[in-house]
Amino acid sequence: MDAELVILIIGLFFMAIIYSSVGHGGASGYLALLSLTSFSSEGHIWLKQHAWSLNLIVAGLAFLYYRKEGYHDIKLTLPFILASIPFVILGSYVQVEGNIYDILLTTFLILAAIKLVIIKKEVGIIEIESPKIQDFFIIGGLIGYMCGILGIGGGVILTPIMVIKKWADAKAAAATSAIFIWFNSLSGLI
Repeated sequence: MDAELVILIIGLFFMAIIYSSVGHGGASGYLALLSLTSFSSEGHIWLKQHAWSLNLIVAGLAFLYYRKEGYHDIKLTLPFILASIPFVILGSYVQVEGNIYDILLTTFLILAAIKLVIIKKEVGIIEIESPKIQDFFIIGGLIGYMCGILGIGGGVILTPIMVIKKWADAKAAAATSAIFIWFNSLSGLI
């Protein structure tokens, strides 16, 4: 077996473990790893399909765990999913050139990292607020569209937004993100 492939498989495995521990599928990490290998020459459509396929497994398992532990709130999750699915499908039809795709993906990953860094740790009990109906559809739709273009599940953006806006605590946000990622990945593949 090729050394690059072995290193990639090990990297993807560790990426899956790290991302699933916070309720994410890991597509942004898979895309980053795949982009550093010779597989990047296969094109962004190939990369998106493989990232979404891995997301189905990893985010699905993460969701089952968080749901089993009682962290899933269907009233918080369902509107985000319903808003994102048509936009993921629409975004997945958008064809971007290789360099533009790389710039978009890099920018998106940097912004996601910044969002995660600026989350302030709250001391004590956090007062959870319900999002307004337009928040579900605007945020779900925008994230869904970017998911379709980039080939990610959207958890790296949805989780920080939910925590920063105090719509959910970290574990409820992880449960929502996991199933949001799963449906977005399935929609992108379709």
